[in-house]
Amino acid sequence: MKALLNKFWLIERFVRLHIRICRALHFQGGMAGRGLAAILDRLLLMLYAIDLRSFAIDAPLLSIAHPTGVLLGGNGIVGRGRLAIMSGVKLVARKPNDPEYLQRHAERRVFVFGDNVVIGANSVVIGPIDICDNVVIAAMSLVNRSITEPGLYAGIPARRIRTEVDDEWVAHLPAPGTDVLGVSRTDG
Repeated sequence: MKALLNKFWLIERFVRLHIRICRALHFQGGMAGRGLAAILDRLLLMLYAIDLRSFAIDAPLLSIAHPTGVLLGGNGIVGRGRLAIMSGVKLVARKPNDPEYLQRHAERRVFVFGDNVVIGANSVVIGPIDICDNVVIAAMSLVNRSITEPGLYAGIPARRIRTEVDDEWVAHLPAPGTDVLGVSRTDG
């Protein structure tokens, strides 16, 4: 019984389910659905101190186990695989009038993450930005440009300090190609 309750009560699963429901409301519920999704997103802010706009997040394998102080906003986050975001992470824009930012914001693709990406506690990622597969960003780092090579990045600004990383932070997530419940997306 305890295992069953843990399966459904974990904050990160709740956040993923919240995003999925609010995206469906926003894109398929008309004006009433958009309004309800916005209200639910504000409720998530009050409950867990995570500031996000669900409609702008397309990362089905997202893990935010400790969401306090996380700012994802509505800039557009795309996750092509397992993505772990730790407490206090901020995803922000470089400049509101930057042409690349405006274009990617309209496409909801300001932040694009590969598989096995971990953003450490209290890090700041300034977009628009792309981060490749197998990247770990250490706590309290500043990422101000795209990362195209796998490894461990740390510092202000973040620099690669190690080339190999493991997947221990995202190993609990379903494999890429499955949805939040672990069902293959190709199964229909």
